[in-house]
Amino acid sequence: MRRVGVVLGFWCVVVTVACSGGGSKPSFDAGGPGVTRDAPNGTVIIGDTTYEFAMTCYAPGTGAVVAVGTGSDPATGRTTRALVQAFFGDPYVGVTVGDSGTVYEPSLDEPIDLYFQGDVVRGGAIRFVKDLDLQARAGTPAGLGSVTVTCRGYRSGLPPGYGK
Repeated sequence: MRRVGVVLGFWCVVVTVACSGGGSKPSFDAGGPGVTRDAPNGTVIIGDTTYEFAMTCYAPGTGAVVAVGTGSDPATGRTTRALVQAFFGDPYVGVTVGDSGTVYEPSLDEPIDLYFQGDVVRGGAIRFVKDLDLQARAGTPAGLGSVTVTCRGYRSGLPPGYGK
């Protein structure tokens, strides 16, 4: 297993993609071959809250996986979206609650570890924050958490709009 660390440059790209007014954003549509919307295959735990997602997995290259999907907030029923990136050197887990709501991301204080083995992406002991400020490298603590995504199939490349 490889240890993967958070790279600040990647965060800048993720925030630019997520917050840019121009260009397209990654599609969080979990439809497609081998994925059923009502059968979650991804879980992100943040503090005491467990979010479930129907996720689509993409294989952009050897040993790399990007998973995107949608779900519902267990407390409010609002739509949730997740992005999990298991790249060597650029791991990321993000959860957005509501259309323009709260975004949960890993703290920049410590690297996160995501492992990809046997069609499963796993990561634990992730310190999630909300309201992440890249310049200050700080956010509001949201709790310790984990991620698990079981890939039932893969689309080649990256999700539509990813990185633009």
